Amino acid sequence: MGRLPVLLLVTIAVATAWTSGTALERMSAGRSTADELLYLPNGKYLRLASLGHASLVADAIYIWAIQYYSNYEREDRYRYVEHVFGNVIAELDPHYVDAYWLGALILTIEAQDLDAGLRLLDQGFEKNPDRWVLPYLGGWECYRAGDYERAARYFERAAAVEGAPPSVLRMRAGMISRAGNLELALRTWHELLEDPRSDPASRAIAERQVRDLRVRIDLRDLRAAVERFRSENGRLPRNLEELRRRAYIRFVPEGPDGHGYVYDSRTGRVSTTAGRILGEAG
Repeated sequence: MGRLPVLLLVTIAVATAWTSGTALERMSAGRSTADELLYLPNGKYLRLASLGHASLVADAIYIWAIQYYSNYEREDRYRYVEHVFGNVIAELDPHYVDAYWLGALILTIEAQDLDAGLRLLDQGFEKNPDRWVLPYLGGWECYRAGDYERAARYFERAAAVEGAPPSVLRMRAGMISRAGNLELALRTWHELLEDPRSDPASRAIAERQVRDLRVRIDLRDLRAAVERFRSENGRLPRNLEELRRRAYIRFVPEGPDGHGYVYDSRTGRVSTTAGRILGEAG
């Protein structure tokens, strides 16, 4: 490519970025209502004007956007993040993964709008189904917001992408555990143990989690059975075997590593002596 075409493309890119910046300045100044969005054209129209070099124009607008959204003196600078990154840059270059990521970061962390950030990441993943990092970032943002079930779904999407690292599998299982669905968490960690993508570190973590979850489930069920026995019989069971004989439990679990669970017939407390177990909490 000769110098003149290159110069022309650079000029177009800079002019487009400047025009876009001017448009957002007008919008943020409150000169009009939603009609001001017309000043910043949708990326598909800018693509037509890019002479086949839409990625160059996308780069220019992306650089400008970094500068614009780093201006913390503007209180309303978050109003058009989705439009800039989702309708302009992403339409110019649907495979511009950094744009989805940065836009989502601005929305979730700076603007405190989790749903908007996730929409941008979802859009990016739809256009780039081979980029596991996009749903992975969605999982992290949901985790940060304390929405563990939603986080688990995003990590599950990320884990399903070929090439996703074993840590993504662990994150999904961990979110299910945090959400409180112990049985599903136990099954998920078992699946991770058998997954051929798991590395030795992931399997070691999964083995500990399976053990701890098993204890948590056993203790939960045994304590519930003791309380139900007390409520229905007006006394505590003499031992755990009595719970089995009276059909309050189907069997007395062995406990971790073959250690039996400890039952105090005076207080009704069920516990384990096998080291520090997550199930001992509460």
